[in-house]
Amino acid sequence: MTQQDVNSLDVQEGKLKGLFETYVTASREILEMLKASKAPQQELDDEQTNTLQTQEEVLGARAIIKQKKQEWLDDERDRRLLALVQTSNQAANQASNQASNQATSQAQMAQLIAQIVAAIPAPPAPVINVTEAPAPTSAVQSIRLPQRQIKHFRGDVLEWTQFWESFNAAVHSSSLSNVQKFDYLK
Repeated sequence: MTQQDVNSLDVQEGKLKGLFETYVTASREILEMLKASKAPQQELDDEQTNTLQTQEEVLGARAIIKQKKQEWLDDERDRRLLALVQTSNQAANQASNQASNQATSQAQMAQLIAQIVAAIPAPPAPVINVTEAPAPTSAVQSIRLPQRQIKHFRGDVLEWTQFWESFNAAVHSSSLSNVQKFDYLK
């Protein structure tokens, strides 16, 4: 059923309602004429029975029309909701694919950097004469570790995967070389 069918059905229902009102008016006039002509009670009862049966049929038809229109509206709402859910799922899948592709490329980049750092030869260890070692300095240098920049999570479910991957990358990846890490251990 289309919107045009629903509109046509509304017009037909309006016509049915108008015709029934005309029928009820005519039936009342007939009933008054029968009473005025002192018709037998059986004829009066038959006329009332016919009017009630017609009224029941018309009300039944109007109830069916309303039910069918409501079913169509429910189906239309369900189709819209389904389309909305499908669009939402597609957007989530695209966001997930982008995040996984970005995470994969970041992981490959980190692995490549680690291989390059591992391939750099370490400088030869200096030969230190233990007997001639200088006395330790009294002032200890203070070294500040680099501050991590972590994005703020705004609570959007669609952004969770991207946030989680960037969080793990920020926390677990290191921007320090092995030599700098060694300096922190001194």
